[in-house]
Amino acid sequence: MRSVPSEPTEPIFHRLLAASLMSFSPTRSIRNMRTATRVLALAFTASLGLHAASAAECTSLKQNVLTSVGCPAQCVDKNAPCVLYASQDTPKCVPMGSSGPCLKDAFKLSDASEECDVTYQCLDTLVDNKIHKWFLTLETTTSANKVATAFVTQVANIEYPDDVLTIQLTGGVATTPKGTVKNVLLDSSFFQTPPSVTSFFVTDVNLQKVIEDTKTVPSTWQAVAFNNANLNKVPTVLSNLTLRYVEFTMNYFTSFPEMSDPVMKAFESVTTLKLQYNELTDFTTKLPAVETLNLTGNPLGKVPDVIFELKTLKKLSMRQCNLSNIQLDDAQYTFLDQLDMDVDISVTDCGDGFAPRNLSSGAGQVCMPSTESSGGGNGVAIGVGVGAAVLVVCIAAFLGYRRRKNKEIGGITRTGKSGTATDDTDNLTIPFDPDSEYGSSSIWSDPDLLAVRVDFRDVEPIKLLSRGGFGEVWLGLYMNENVAIKRLLSDKKTMTDALAFAQEIKVMARLDHPKIVRFIGVAWSNATSIQAITEFMDCGDLRSLLDSSRASSLTWANLKCQIAIDIADALVYLHTLNPKLIHRDLKSRNVLIDAHTGAKLSDFGISRDRASDDRTMTAGVGTARWIAPEVILSGHYTEFADIYSFGVVLSELDSCKTPFHDATNTNGAKMPDVTILQLVSAGKLQPSFTDSCPEPIVRLARACLSFDPAQRPSAIHVSYELRKILKEVL
Repeated sequence: MRSVPSEPTEPIFHRLLAASLMSFSPTRSIRNMRTATRVLALAFTASLGLHAASAAECTSLKQNVLTSVGCPAQCVDKNAPCVLYASQDTPKCVPMGSSGPCLKDAFKLSDASEECDVTYQCLDTLVDNKIHKWFLTLETTTSANKVATAFVTQVANIEYPDDVLTIQLTGGVATTPKGTVKNVLLDSSFFQTPPSVTSFFVTDVNLQKVIEDTKTVPSTWQAVAFNNANLNKVPTVLSNLTLRYVEFTMNYFTSFPEMSDPVMKAFESVTTLKLQYNELTDFTTKLPAVETLNLTGNPLGKVPDVIFELKTLKKLSMRQCNLSNIQLDDAQYTFLDQLDMDVDISVTDCGDGFAPRNLSSGAGQVCMPSTESSGGGNGVAIGVGVGAAVLVVCIAAFLGYRRRKNKEIGGITRTGKSGTATDDTDNLTIPFDPDSEYGSSSIWSDPDLLAVRVDFRDVEPIKLLSRGGFGEVWLGLYMNENVAIKRLLSDKKTMTDALAFAQEIKVMARLDHPKIVRFIGVAWSNATSIQAITEFMDCGDLRSLLDSSRASSLTWANLKCQIAIDIADALVYLHTLNPKLIHRDLKSRNVLIDAHTGAKLSDFGISRDRASDDRTMTAGVGTARWIAPEVILSGHYTEFADIYSFGVVLSELDSCKTPFHDATNTNGAKMPDVTILQLVSAGKLQPSFTDSCPEPIVRLARACLSFDPAQRPSAIHVSYELRKILKEVL
């Protein structure tokens, strides 16, 4: 469709001339004056050409050119670069992402003798003014809602805004395999960025020839990423830079230069180096300032010796590096064990004189000398000692919280956690894939998830905390706050698992109560990478607290009753929602402790609205020793199933042992879970309580454990009774 107006109210040449004169200032740069001159010239050309009845297709245009020179008047009006499409590629002009409509006008190309029809787009959305980022993706087969997208095969005479900070050109999507690249003709203007630019990123574009032919790049670049760019060595053109962040992922490096190489002068200040999925068989570069090193996906077969010489190193990633039976000495073990590691190391056979030892990070096992002097036992002792010390701090802090509670009238006082980033690379933009951030699988069109979505790039996992049957929890950072990141295990990343996890997240997002772990948001880069971000509870779960050697210092008066009240208050909230929400998996592992805010209920993976099935709800939910009899019997059950589980938790608080720890068969052997379930479902077995447990607590717990759900107290009644006990008895 032509963009020719049927009857313009004012000649376009007059409008552009007036606009140019109004914007002229003696202080403007010569470059802007040249741009203004082109505006007037193009306006004049457009004023003559827009009204042409028709013209032939421009056959001289052989590439789809992104340019700032010779653009149609519509683009000049917007001070925007344009994509001029070759006639054979006209069907490839697609209004994807934020690229705007495809237009067709008759005008004269700079190298043509007469007017011809050109299909074009005005890319006035190339720059995100909020973050001062110039971003173009060339993949037009997938939607990228917020990204300018165009099928460009050549970049020529491009001019960037003077205030842009980041340039990013992406040729593919998040799932583009290594070696699949776009071949784009890039002239020198592409690399000649204004002094404001500090970050320059190119992904899924073949740079091998063009980067070799590029003579210089601006010295202001501090962050560079050339990912899946068909490179096999560090480009020499980078040698004049002072870099801090470097990515060369999914390339063909078989080695990396030593610091004595002239090009490595640019790397003296690098704090982050990412070399995932290259072909490195060794890494010997002694980087003086590196803090984060990612070698994942390289066939190294060992931990490079130089790793132990990187004194500034804090984070090491070496997954999929064929690491097994790695033999270390004590000094090397200590060095690795203090790092934040994302490494998979296995042991099949350590060999004579060595024995397996776990890395405390959970990254796997290494082989250590098996002599008595090796300190193998000390490693375990130290780990337990540190854990005990943390628990001592938590208990002391929680006792302080308990005293504060006594002085408060309603509500709680919450101390937010925050941190200050000390790594200067935090001030640099990090590249991302448009399909990862903006691409959308149909399951994520759910408005409930979109309403609580946070930027995947803002969530930084730091350390693995725990791993279960289906998911894992990481300590992380979000907006300078310590957070917990819950995500699926790598072998559970199926669409079915992702959908189930999404349902749990939707439940979490609905809840807002001081005694429910605070939900912060959900993030994903693709359908199966979904992760939930919640507040970080610094003292772990209740079961770990009760298992600790310091559990004997806990009493009903100083801590246990307050924990019980906190849990009961969470149940009051859940059971008074409309419709009521049944937790269905209440146990000590799902009660988290924070030194400042007390106990909170978590893990809503199998929670269910009471109204979702008012007849018979799914049986077999929860964890065996906490399940109410009516649930075991697969019958009708209500929110009072949670009250039964609460009674079991009271027995844990009393004994500091797991429920039914003392249950035995007639032959004196420990009773298996299946027998416990049979006896509980028949009303013949309940958890035991110690002789020292206060009688009012035992009476309340026995009421909660009533076989008949109708005889159990409500959560409101439980909360009231516990407060009364705390005030009058303890």
